[in-house]
Amino acid sequence: MQWRVEFYHERRGILAGYGVDAALPAAAVQSAWTALRAEHPPSPRRRPLSLFARAQLTGGQDASGWVLHRIARIDEPGARPDA
Repeated sequence: MQWRVEFYHERRGILAGYGVDAALPAAAVQSAWTALRAEHPPSPRRRPLSLFARAQLTGGQDASGWVLHRIARIDEPGARPDA
């Protein structure tokens, strides 16, 4: 199945989207995270993550500021790949 996965960077106001082939949505998100980190590598940290920052990681937000914005299956009949 083909998926369209989009991430949003809150501080920079950037939207990054990736088309991914995966059997499950979770696998599509993992593949898209890999592509996102390859295209937008995180800046080196000056200090360890705070407890609050580590808690945000469990909520779907990456420490670099990227958030999973949208995931949609694009191989469905009538689905728009640009949406």
